[in-house]
Amino acid sequence: MQRRTFLTGLAGASIFTAMDGFSTLVNALAATQLQPASERFATFGAVHLNVTSVERAIGFWTRIGGMKVRSSGPERAELGSERHTLVVVHRSARIPYQEGFSGLYHVAVHARDAAEFAQMLQRVLDNKYPCSPIDHTMSQSVYMQDPDGITIEFTLETPERFKRVITTGGLRMEDVDGTVRHASAPLDVQAVLRHLPATGSAGTLSDGAYIGHIHLYANNVERSDAFYKRLGFQQFNFLPEYRYADVGAGGPYQHRVAMNSWHGVNKPLAPADSAGLRHFHIVYATKAKLEEALRNVGVHETTAEGHWVQDPTGNRVLLSHA
Repeated sequence: MQRRTFLTGLAGASIFTAMDGFSTLVNALAATQLQPASERFATFGAVHLNVTSVERAIGFWTRIGGMKVRSSGPERAELGSERHTLVVVHRSARIPYQEGFSGLYHVAVHARDAAEFAQMLQRVLDNKYPCSPIDHTMSQSVYMQDPDGITIEFTLETPERFKRVITTGGLRMEDVDGTVRHASAPLDVQAVLRHLPATGSAGTLSDGAYIGHIHLYANNVERSDAFYKRLGFQQFNFLPEYRYADVGAGGPYQHRVAMNSWHGVNKPLAPADSAGLRHFHIVYATKAKLEEALRNVGVHETTAEGHWVQDPTGNRVLLSHA
């Protein structure tokens, strides 16, 4: 079943305004109440992307993403906040992002708070950059594509808003205030922008912004789900009949690594010369948690940077501890 066919049957055409509506949709199907919060045991370091032009990538991440250039050269640039590198781009792609392959679905930069998310959205609007602003109830998001066609999400986690799912008359979400909306409703842009700082300026990304989740196209959801659980992540949704699963790393927002096969089952990894994911970095809170993950996953390569593993699709992941 393809993604569009499945979503049409559940919620109607309005859901297609979101690029990532399915993730919140299945979260609601899995549980009508949030699970008790636990301490987060893993976060993300920098995400490394293959791009066709470092210069164009810098333009996108600074102008649209509000990031600072932390270092740059003709082949590579590090971007992020004043203190933290969030994205590293490598001029190692010959062609743009290719649809229909396994690999990266999208990467998400999460805002520190509502004011920063408002600035993220304002920055996109100021530049008249094509985007899709979506309210998932569990989160508020704005989606776009970088110059190579890689999907990027800017988001604010709002799990405290979620109350329950309503399945009569189509799939909808009820928040704690009793408001009912589609799982992927249009975002109230003006309400978001009311959180802008008094200056009204979009500013630049704060040190509180972070890489908050990775969403992958998996060639086999069951195998990928099992792999990330061996790395220590906790099951949130496992819906192989819908070619979808996601896992959490503690805390009330549990959508940290998501995987789907909406592009087709057993699709090969995207061509090596195409723009997309180079690798991503998981940082465990403790050495003990890292060592447990390494024991569970078995095969890994240790370098000065940390420990390298490869998921069943072929995505490279760097593991280290804080």
